[in-house]
Amino acid sequence: MTDQDQREGRVANAHWILLIICFALFFGVFNASAVVVVLPDIAADLSVDAGQVSWLMTGFLLVYGIAIPFYGRLADIYGARPLFLLGIGIFAIGSLLSALATDYSFMLAARTVQAVGGAAVPGLGMTLASRAYGPKARGTILGVIAGVIGAGGAIGPLLGGVLSETAGWQSIFFVSAAAAISIPVGLRILPGDDERTGGTLDVIGGIALALLVVGALLVPSEGARSGWSSALVVVGGVGAIIGLIVLIIRQVAASSPFIPRELLRNYRYDALLGMSFSVMAAYGAPLMGIPILLATIHALSPLEIGVTMLPGAVSSSVFGVLAGRLTDARGARLPTWLGSPLMLFAVLGLSTYAGRSVWVIAIFAGILGAGFGLMNTPMAATVSRIVRGQVLASGLSVNSMLFFLGGGFGTAGLIAVVTSRAGPAANSLNPLHSGEAAGFSDGFLILAIPVIVSMVLLLALPGVSRPAAVEPDVAVRPEPAVARNWVENCTVPWTPECVEVAANAPKRVASA
Repeated sequence: MTDQDQREGRVANAHWILLIICFALFFGVFNASAVVVVLPDIAADLSVDAGQVSWLMTGFLLVYGIAIPFYGRLADIYGARPLFLLGIGIFAIGSLLSALATDYSFMLAARTVQAVGGAAVPGLGMTLASRAYGPKARGTILGVIAGVIGAGGAIGPLLGGVLSETAGWQSIFFVSAAAAISIPVGLRILPGDDERTGGTLDVIGGIALALLVVGALLVPSEGARSGWSSALVVVGGVGAIIGLIVLIIRQVAASSPFIPRELLRNYRYDALLGMSFSVMAAYGAPLMGIPILLATIHALSPLEIGVTMLPGAVSSSVFGVLAGRLTDARGARLPTWLGSPLMLFAVLGLSTYAGRSVWVIAIFAGILGAGFGLMNTPMAATVSRIVRGQVLASGLSVNSMLFFLGGGFGTAGLIAVVTSRAGPAANSLNPLHSGEAAGFSDGFLILAIPVIVSMVLLLALPGVSRPAAVEPDVAVRPEPAVARNWVENCTVPWTPECVEVAANAPKRVASA
């Protein structure tokens, strides 16, 4: 077999790996987007109010976000492939249980199982795809993944509305279980992991992180529903403080902390975490808030809600693919600079026109999706460029955790504002808003805050793709690999460790 045949074989195998990852990811996104439009129907069938039914999404995102870093850390130790396939199986079981639910408690438990399994797919899927294609095409490949996410988001509301009206909302979960088809194919196609750190799992640090997240999310979600002095709010606040303290102690004292130290020492990675949280807070909250607005204020059916949400999902998919190519060619800053003003304009427009023309809301949903697509792909691609391969699974998974938790916190904050600010239009904080839905107007208005935060943090992103800058030199003169590794591996170049590596690099090259 010639070298050309081997290269073509590797490319073909990488395409199959990407196909399996996208297949599993599609059903996870389809499920999330389809469930959003049928939440009013589920609430009616299970006899629960809006605050309770919102936990079917908020709770899902919460568990999802907590489980993602556990998968990432375990993948660093044991490999991504078995955990990725295990997660798909658990997600399929949770989907079937959700379809069989007849009361709220059972449904919430089934959605928890779904979240535990589904959490393995995004972070580990991106890890497997990134390793299969290498650094030069990561932006494009992650753009394809973003396109699949957008496609699932586009098809989910429409198909979910059709399924709900023809076969009941339970059919959505039966369809979601089809993700299990990828398991036998994945067993044959997905490669093992050569890049692993080994070590042990810091269980105490992981539990502390979970306690921090759960406690922090309880405060806004339960404060508006039960009162800011309620027992759950107090317990959540205390739990968050305890979790934060224990997590900090473990990060300092543990020999192998739950979150690898080198990740948190990387200022660019820290900025990406803040961006992921902020961007998803501004994007995820409208995904929950707009369907509730359309159902309660405009009395639309699930199918009509799906049609209204379609522009946002389509634009997110299209612009996500475009952002991937821009990131590979021009770096991460350009697409994010284009996307953040669009998101800001969209949330302000939703605040101004909440409760008014449905088609105007659809237009602003499309603008929001375009802005999100331009920001989401560059963030994921940048993670794979600024962390070492041995901790790539943890790096992507922690970033995904902050991403989905941002959606959970944003949704909880939006629902809290809608619940507490329900009243006449004269009470709207936005002076340009008039008519009904003052609470929704205020909820969308506060989403401008995380967008502005993300606009500040994006200044830390690299302007040019790092692999594109070093690849030609590597091809001509293989010996500077030591220097290249210093650039890639020393995440904070002014630390003593990196200074020492840099000083010794010329000696190692000379002796090679």
